[in-house]
Amino acid sequence: MISLTSRHRLIVALAPLCVAAATADAQDAPRKQPVDAGVNSAPLPLKHTPRPTTGAITSQDLMTRLYIFADDSLAGRDVGTEGHFKATEYLAREMQRLGLRPAGDSGTYFQTLPLKSRKVDRLSSFVAGGTNLTLGQAWGFSGPANISIDDAEVFFAGPLTEEGMPAVTPEQAKGRVVAYSITSNGALQRAVVGRIEAPAGAAGVLFLMPQQARGVLNYVLQGGLSPVDPTQPADARLFVTDSATMRIFGNGMQLLVPGALGAKVNVKALVEMQSPPFAARTVVALLPGSDPTLASQYVAIGAHSDHVGTARRGLDHDSVFVFNRIVRPAGAENDDKMGNAEQFAQINAELAERRKNGPGRRDSIFNGADDDGSGSMAVLEMAEYFATQKVKPKRSLLFVWHAGEEKGLWGSAHFTEHPPVPRDSIVAQLNLDMVGRGSATDQTGMSADGKDLRGGPDYLQLVGSRRLSTELGDLVERVNTGKKHNFSFDYAMDANGHPMNIYCRSDHYEYAKWNIPVTFFTTGGHSAYHQLTDEPQYIDYPHMQRVTRLVADIAAELGNRANRPAVDGKKMDPRGSCKQ
Repeated sequence: MISLTSRHRLIVALAPLCVAAATADAQDAPRKQPVDAGVNSAPLPLKHTPRPTTGAITSQDLMTRLYIFADDSLAGRDVGTEGHFKATEYLAREMQRLGLRPAGDSGTYFQTLPLKSRKVDRLSSFVAGGTNLTLGQAWGFSGPANISIDDAEVFFAGPLTEEGMPAVTPEQAKGRVVAYSITSNGALQRAVVGRIEAPAGAAGVLFLMPQQARGVLNYVLQGGLSPVDPTQPADARLFVTDSATMRIFGNGMQLLVPGALGAKVNVKALVEMQSPPFAARTVVALLPGSDPTLASQYVAIGAHSDHVGTARRGLDHDSVFVFNRIVRPAGAENDDKMGNAEQFAQINAELAERRKNGPGRRDSIFNGADDDGSGSMAVLEMAEYFATQKVKPKRSLLFVWHAGEEKGLWGSAHFTEHPPVPRDSIVAQLNLDMVGRGSATDQTGMSADGKDLRGGPDYLQLVGSRRLSTELGDLVERVNTGKKHNFSFDYAMDANGHPMNIYCRSDHYEYAKWNIPVTFFTTGGHSAYHQLTDEPQYIDYPHMQRVTRLVADIAAELGNRANRPAVDGKKMDPRGSCKQ
């Protein structure tokens, strides 16, 4: 699952914009954490000899698959790298072996993401009112294309909000740079990562930010991979801090009124875009339905195949394991916690005990066994299960392993923009992300009012089940009880306004925004979330088997029922921002 801190790291720079800030000390009061030696009573081996898989959904199959998929040889499956490329090769080979139809580009199992590596030319310039602004300090820009603006007047349209942009007439925009002020974290998130369309006839789009948000300039100027959709116009945006706004308008943004005109600006923003050495690929396979009529409708079952790659340097695995268990029980969600004296005394005592069993090992690979090797292998196990059934579901099943979820839902966004089947023919999407843990010692999340959540023998989190379709939520509950799966569903993370915003942080959202009913299945967070210790040896395979069987039964129910789940919830704007 995409990290709140990685996807929205720009929010760190925006913290001063918040009306209310948390006042709790980052060094929490000392408290003992329950032992979290994975979820197994006896530790599993670091390596596992693979065995042939079968048509049944078994914990042995899942274990075989996950040890392959989260092996060190795949180097953390970072999108655009050889490791992720190999992971998608494995998935495609399995689909071919099972006889599922390719549903990707040009008769393949792959839908290739149009990713490019972005390198900003530091000789780029922005001149306002005769003053040359400093790149990275007073201004920055995003997007895959060069920006060239000559002697264009700046027109202030008003504040950008999370909901949208103030209206601008063609006469107001013609030949001008249209500027919008940013006064909230939500608005800036929309400006940086949301879809923005420049007013017709405008020479460019400019966002005015408070001075304390200057860190965002580094965010928009950073290199690395980013999606570039050749079917969409280049989405280039300019950003300036309030010191530059003074140069343009003679006033800070707080004093501007809509319709204000500023100085003429000249901009030369230059970038170089290059393809990654290895293609970033979503894997897509189709199992045709058995009913001649209903086969033209689809139940989508998905997970994400990528993770976050490798660390810059190796660390002692046991030290990371124990430190996170005690100091950061939610893994990357707790990366602001640094520990205190009592906690370090506990850490040292536990490390001393571990050292009695032998020396530690260096580790630099984020294997992503749970995130989202577990979901990916659960989907693969379901694909083999349904492929070997004599009678297939009446509706077709669409198995999708999205690429680039960890970077910002890239693969699922591209897939739903360019689906291989009509988008409105997808009756529901079932998303599995982190379904391999959920024990009583795992901190699986928190309630909307900040209380820790813990797992258990029958634990499973659900998100989004009834947000678009009450009927889908009821179906999931009915299958759980009717088929004797007997999970205890935790809906706490699905609360409206939940600060962790989980509904917007995995691939199901890209379907939901097109008003396709979704259910997100997860066993929740834990101390190995986005850590070097997320390895196959710490997965609870019997529990993962139960989750996989539940979702398979739900998919079969959706595939065979007479009617598709009715959409009776509040519909979403696919071009809007997501707020749980």
